Amino acid sequence: MFSKIVVVYREAPTDKSDWWELHEPFEEILSDGSSVLVNAGYVTDFASVPRWLWSLFPPIGKYNRAALVHDYLYDLQYRQKELGEKAARKFADDQFLYLANKVNDENKFTNYVMYLMVRLFGKYAWRKAK
Repeated sequence: MFSKIVVVYREAPTDKSDWWELHEPFEEILSDGSSVLVNAGYVTDFASVPRWLWSLFPPIGKYNRAALVHDYLYDLQYRQKELGEKAARKFADDQFLYLANKVNDENKFTNYVMYLMVRLFGKYAWRKAK
């Protein structure tokens, strides 16, 4: 079964979203069989969804695992030195879809729509993390 994500609410730096701090370390297996360990203290907003879309795509819920790992991979610029920027960002985005399908297999259409949004708009967050 899945490991548990333990977070505590943290005051947001702006009024744009809620922030959550990982209270315990969290490990996830990626699609290529490697694992990533997100350390306690890591801060995420989970899914960065505009407020007007929350009724369709809530920022917190079934996708927490996928969003947490995706945020962490972006913040690390995971595998960028090895793969280059485009391929590393695509790998991180692909992990979002892989993990979303892993936890919410019955709704692959919604998972794919969220993945497309990550692909379209993630470039700005990836470059911001540099």
